[in-house]
Amino acid sequence: MSFQYIFNNAESISIDKGPVVAQTVARNNAVKSVSRGAATWKFTVKLPNGIRFEDLRGVIETIEQNDRHTSETIKLNNSGYTSWFTSYQGDSDVIAGWDVTYTSGNTVTINTEPSGTNLTNGEYTFKRGDLIQLGSGHTYTVASDVVYPATTVTLHRPVLESAGTHALTIGPECQFNVICVQFPNWTIFQRNQVSWDRPFIFYEVI
Repeated sequence: MSFQYIFNNAESISIDKGPVVAQTVARNNAVKSVSRGAATWKFTVKLPNGIRFEDLRGVIETIEQNDRHTSETIKLNNSGYTSWFTSYQGDSDVIAGWDVTYTSGNTVTINTEPSGTNLTNGEYTFKRGDLIQLGSGHTYTVASDVVYPATTVTLHRPVLESAGTHALTIGPECQFNVICVQFPNWTIFQRNQVSWDRPFIFYEVI
C-alpha cells in the first residue's frame, strides 16, 4: 500500500479532473473551444520534508518497485479528510446498499434505495461534489444536487462502465486505481530525515 501512504501523509494534494479542451483564438479574438473528453483524475501529491528515513525505508522500497509501471488502488479516506474533504453531504441516514442503472451519457438512475434512509421530500439525496463509485469501477463526482424523490444523478463525466445495474460506493470509501507518472528523487539530510525534490503525480487508470 505504498501509494496509499503517500496520500495519507500528504502535505498537499492538487486534483485535476477536468476534460481535455482545445481552444483557438481568431484574429478578431473570437474563441472556439472543443472538448476532447477524458476528464481523467490527476493527483499531484507532495510529501512533507523531514519524515524519518527509518519510517520511510520500507515505503520507499515498495514505491520504487511500483515506480511508473504498476498501478495501485487508493482511497481519500484518511481521517484527516473524511470530515470535510470526501464526506457525504446529503441527508440520507444510510449510504450503503444503494444501486443505480446506467444506460448512456453522464447520468445514472437510482434503482434501489435501501431501507433506513429516512429521506423526505425536499431533502438532498446527493449534493454537488459527492463522490460515488460504480461497482468496483471508476469514481465520479455528482455534478448537480439531487433533491428527493428525484432519481436522476448527473455526473461530472460520461460513465465508463458498461450499461446495466451497478452497486454504489458513496463518500470516503470510493477507490481510485492510479499509476505514478512523476516519481520524485529523495535525499537524506541531517542524518535521518528525507526530502523530496518535487511532488508525485498520479493519473487514474482508464
